Amino acid sequence: MQLNTEIVIDRPVAAVFARFADLERAPEWATPALVRRKLTEGPVGVGTRFHAVDQYPGRRVEFTVEVTAYERDRLMAASSAEPMDSGWEARFVETDGATRLTLKAYATPKGPLRLLAPVIVPWIQIQIQKDLETLKEHLEREAG
Repeated sequence: MQLNTEIVIDRPVAAVFARFADLERAPEWATPALVRRKLTEGPVGVGTRFHAVDQYPGRRVEFTVEVTAYERDRLMAASSAEPMDSGWEARFVETDGATRLTLKAYATPKGPLRLLAPVIVPWIQIQIQKDLETLKEHLEREAG
């Protein structure tokens, strides 16, 4: 499955990228995926790994997320192999002083999760949209 969504946030690209890329602060706006801690040292970039916890319908899972692409203020992508092969790519584009954030996510359920795909896919799509709206609210409220 592949999911695409987009949102315009009335904040400069640098501010939006900085908050989005700070995955340890993701629990402030992204639920239920909760990055617990950074596993690698140094600044965030390609190869940076994070320990994460997520809640799928009826199941709590822990896994590692790895940053696979990183271009400050332009692009960030990450992937994980558990509990399903999944990942996302976020692009940040300046639009009249605001930021257009385009998020593409993909997931391939494995094992028993394949049977739940018809339930999980719409749930993930709704959750991603809600998360981006929460991010927008947080960033615009901080600016106001």
